[in-house]
Amino acid sequence: MIPFRKVVTKITLVTVCLAFSLVAQADTVTLTLDPNFSAPAYAFYTYTDIYGVQHDNIPVGPYIATLNGGGYSNQSALVFCYDMQADTYVGTIYPGSLVPVTSVSVPAKTEVLESTFLVNELMDDGGLNASLATRGAISLAIWEITNPSSNTGYTLFPTDPAALPYESQAAAAVASNTWTIADADQYPTWEPGSSDALIQRFGTVLTPEPSSVVLVGLGLLGLIGWKFREKLA
Repeated sequence: MIPFRKVVTKITLVTVCLAFSLVAQADTVTLTLDPNFSAPAYAFYTYTDIYGVQHDNIPVGPYIATLNGGGYSNQSALVFCYDMQADTYVGTIYPGSLVPVTSVSVPAKTEVLESTFLVNELMDDGGLNASLATRGAISLAIWEITNPSSNTGYTLFPTDPAALPYESQAAAAVASNTWTIADADQYPTWEPGSSDALIQRFGTVLTPEPSSVVLVGLGLLGLIGWKFREKLA
């Protein structure tokens, strides 16, 4: 199971970071997990696995992070945990890059496709505002999908019964081409730099920057004003 220590700034997650905009693979994009443990950024999920063992206070996604470099400037993002291969510390800056699913090796590519489907599902269900039951079940489903490719000696993640339907939905969507590589590439994978090979990978959904929101608002106001003048003419 994923160990969680609330001491200082440690959170043990393994993840794959995904973003709405693709960035050149050579660009360095640093990732920093938000050190603020207050809700709703960190939700703590308790479940009983298929073996009847209870797992308490598992920190489930999405989490808040900051991306910088590679065209991003302190860009706020929601990130999703994908597997259990390493530790990541909140508040620490990690260099890496964003890559499309086509750059992920087989069989991990299928796992990433299925996981991005579930990222999309969780965002549709409200992201940070989704219920704890939904956040927990989908996060566990993602870990269970991605964990089989782990070769680092971690025990397979104990199966959450509530996660099984989500795993089945993801597998069916990918197998039927309902969810494709083009869909998955809405969420590029954040991978750590070579010197941080044991740092987790993360999946990210970018949130609009305040300046972008203001510009969009001004643009809409301009269109409204233009239409109003057109009616008066």
